Amino acid sequence: MTDPALHTLITTTSAALLAYIALWSGLQTFNANLTKRFMRIWVKLALYYAAYTMPVWAVLLIMVWSQELMPMLAQLSLSAVLMAILMMGLYFYTVIVQPNRLRLEHHSIDLDLSTPLKVAVLADLHIGIYGGKPRHIRKLVSTINALSADAVLITGDWLYYPSADLVGQLMLFKGVNKPVYTVMSTSDLRYQSMNTTKQGQPLLEDTLASTFDVLDINYIDQQCTSLPLKCARATNEQLVVNQSTYRTNNQDSVEQENSNTNSLVAVLCGWQDVSKQSTDIETSEATDKAMLGSEIANATSPVIILASRFDSISDLPKSLQPRPLLITGAAKAIQKNILLAQKQNDIRRSSEQSALLCNSRMGKQRGLYQYASAQIFVSSGIGTRGLPFRFYRPTIDVLTIR
Repeated sequence: MTDPALHTLITTTSAALLAYIALWSGLQTFNANLTKRFMRIWVKLALYYAAYTMPVWAVLLIMVWSQELMPMLAQLSLSAVLMAILMMGLYFYTVIVQPNRLRLEHHSIDLDLSTPLKVAVLADLHIGIYGGKPRHIRKLVSTINALSADAVLITGDWLYYPSADLVGQLMLFKGVNKPVYTVMSTSDLRYQSMNTTKQGQPLLEDTLASTFDVLDINYIDQQCTSLPLKCARATNEQLVVNQSTYRTNNQDSVEQENSNTNSLVAVLCGWQDVSKQSTDIETSEATDKAMLGSEIANATSPVIILASRFDSISDLPKSLQPRPLLITGAAKAIQKNILLAQKQNDIRRSSEQSALLCNSRMGKQRGLYQYASAQIFVSSGIGTRGLPFRFYRPTIDVLTIR
């Protein structure tokens, strides 16, 4: 191929790649139903979709450099070209490959339960402009279904600029074959007000809470509920029918099974941060949290607290029953809170479970911590927010609570 023809090929390919990044990112930004922060989201999506083109850019760089088609690039040394290719590969890996390398981590925690309880913990899903594609959710659901867990606990941070049809985007979660309990984060609660037209009309067709009802997900809000060893969804009418049929055939076996099913193992409480939009809401939130704190403090069974933020525990009453367990996610703000609390000696890493307390490769704080009589488990998280780079593997934490 002659130099002019090669030059034309490279120029045309480069222009096509740039057009793809700009136009496709803009289209996906419109699909996110944004009326605010349009340019910010467009830039993030441009960075995301640019990652898919990195292998082509690497080939073009080699062609331009080897054929000396551009004087500026021709002056680069071999080591500089290799470094540029390495950075392109890292770009592609952290945006495209790493977020799909879902893994399981198993942990054991002592909480003085009468019967061991196994739960799968999901944190920071961030379904929206980066995650939440059907193939991602199918893989997540199939991994959860393969686990021998009693329940699934989701710590909030469900959304990150989702599509308007929340039910449609999250419908695959209905295939989870275990009871699911969740709370919402402040950012989840803000999306309804953020995604509005100038006339104040919501762009989201469904609120997240109503979506949970459709998906048979137990939204516990700022309440407490019993967490039996083997739970059955209250909305699963088919299960009730099957049990009724089976009871006719074997009454004694079913009564024994129901007795085991309904045996209380722990109390699960949601400690939710509510977006402060008015004085009335703030006052109502304080009242609800005071009532919930009293209920937790007076609980006679072991308490597991599900929260979206690490610093939620600072609002809890000091006279808690022994060794409650707070399960939370590993969002960026939580990392700052953990580091600050460690400096102030408010929390410390648990010496009993030192194997759990390793930092991730990027220094992310996760694992088990001790806060007075309470324990805090920080999950690594699954989704991506902010810039589209992910340097650590998305993780489902499987906790065996004894």
